[in-house]
Parts: sequence; C-alpha cells; structure tokens
Amino acid sequence: MIDLAGRRILIIEDEVMIALLLETMIQQLGGVVGAKVARLADALSAVHDPAQGFHAATLDIDLAGEAADEVAIELDAQHVPFILVTGYEDPLILERFPGRPVVLKPVILDELAAAFGKVMPHPKGG
Repeated sequence: MIDLAGRRILIIEDEVMIALLLETMIQQLGGVVGAKVARLADALSAVHDPAQGFHAATLDIDLAGEAADEVAIELDAQHVPFILVTGYEDPLILERFPGRPVVLKPVILDELAAAFGKVMPHPKGG
C-alpha cells in the first residue's frame, strides 16, 4: 500500500461526509490534508495558491452541479497529479479525463491507495 508520508493532498469534494472520509483515509495512508474545498471557485483558488504546495489531489467531477473540468485543467497546468472520485460509473468520464484513475463512491481505502499509487511518484528507496 502506498505511503503518503508528509505529502500534502487537496480534497475537492462537495459532499461533507465523503470529504471527511477521504481526509481520514489520506491520514491513514500517512498523508496530510492541505485543504478541503467544496465549490468550484474555492478549488480554483486553492490550486492557484503557490503557498499550498500540494503533492496531489482528489477531484469530485461534479461540484454542486458544476463540472470540475476547469479544475482538472488547472491541476495539470500546476503539475499536481489527481485522482477522480465520483458516484457515477460513466464511460464518458474516461474520455473527459484520459489516464486518470477513477475511484467510485463509496470510497474504499484499498482502491484510494491504489489510485494514489498510480499517480504519485514513489519515494526514493521505496
């Protein structure tokens, strides 16, 4: 299982209980939640804040009815790897976000860890 020791993770999720679950799981994997945001504008602000220094992000593709595609583009521009967390099993997601791991809700720790393992570089010696 991946070790996120000391890595700052941005949680972009509009469902409070899912955000709390993701926070707990990220902490179980050794990561640090740098921020949790629920709205599109807040997500964009967090991604643009150079002081944050996120190592990765979880991204809900639908934030209170707003598509999060713009956030995905900005995460890419900032070289922040991300995984998609969604309640929708839709093949169009893979077309909109090619090469991104998708974790379906309800989130399971092993699936989240595997997704982070696909997008995060492994620490030296590990």
